[in-house]
Parts: sequence; C-alpha cells; structure tokens
Amino acid sequence: MLNNKNTHNIKLNTILALLIIAIFSFDLLVPLGVAGGIPYITVILISLWHPNHKTTIYLAIICTSLTIAGFYLSPHGGELWKVIFNRVLALFAIWVTAILAMNWKQHKDEISSLNQKIEKEKERIYLATINGAQHITNNLLNQLQYIELEIKNHPEMKKDISSMLADILSEAKILMNNLSSVENIEDENIRKSIYPKAINQEEINNKYK
Repeated sequence: MLNNKNTHNIKLNTILALLIIAIFSFDLLVPLGVAGGIPYITVILISLWHPNHKTTIYLAIICTSLTIAGFYLSPHGGELWKVIFNRVLALFAIWVTAILAMNWKQHKDEISSLNQKIEKEKERIYLATINGAQHITNNLLNQLQYIELEIKNHPEMKKDISSMLADILSEAKILMNNLSSVENIEDENIRKSIYPKAINQEEINNKYK
C-alpha cells in the first residue's frame, strides 16, 4: 500500500507530465513567431514541490529539448531572426528559472538541516538540565538518609545533625541557583554548574564524627 509521500510524488509526476505534453502540443499548433517555449517555465516552478532535487534539472533538459524540437516541428511563420530570438529567450528563461529553483531548494535544505541541529541541541540541553536537577535531588535525598541514620544511631548529636542538615539544604539551594543561572546554555556548562559543587560525603562524615 502506497504511503502519503509516494502518492504525492505520483500525483506531482503525473501533473508535470501532462503539463509538458500540453505545452508541447500547444507549441506544435501555433506558428513559429509565437514564443511557445516560455510556458515551460511553469513546469520548472512546479518542480519546486518535488522532493528529488535532480528533478528540476531533468525537467529543464526535457523542456530545452522540446523547445528546440518545436523550432523544427511547429508551423512556419514570422521572420527567422524573431523566431530564433524567441526560442533563445525561452531557453534562457527556462534555465534561469531552473538555477533559481535549485538555489532555493538548497537554501531550504540548509534551513531544514539547521533546524534539526537546533532541535537536537535543545534536546541535549533539556536532558542536561534534567540530569542536573536529578543529581541535586538525589544528592539531597542521600544525605538526608544519612542524617536520618545518624540520628537513630546517635540521639545526642541532634545539634550537630541540625547543623549538617542546614549545610545540606544550603548546598542544594546553591546548586539549584547555579543550574538556573547558567548564561551560556550548553549541555556541558549545565553539567559543570552542578557536579563541581556537589557535597563530598566523605568530608561530611569526617566533619560530624
């Protein structure tokens, strides 16, 4: 079963093919004095919606060939120099339009690629922020569990434990402030704002022994 993308491509290719046939048929019906190749510009413009970049060049080559073929197959009419000038003008318009279309597609792809990089960078920053907040929370919870254990084992240390708790809460506050005040928003800077400030559990143990 065809997906939406394939269905779109089939419809677009069908439209382009029918339009080329219609323009070429019109060119064969009118005298050479008429610039019958100019309408091929429409084909080039429609190719902007085609996902394949090379399609625009292929269509420009096809339209060029048909414009030249129309010079030999269309009914005679008009002065030769005008006929040639009209055909050259049509070819010039076709290729200028094709080049501009290719440049537009390239610019569009560059913007799309840049947007994808931005989205990935945002995702890394988000994950770094979440990781940092999780680190602070886990660090705080682990130390609170340590305090709870110390209170159970040494009831007489309530004063010291209270001081320890104040230090831990103060450290957690500092870490959260560091996390929220990072100016250069990059995942590495976010991580650095958290981990170097972490409380050293061994130092706490030694302090309150």
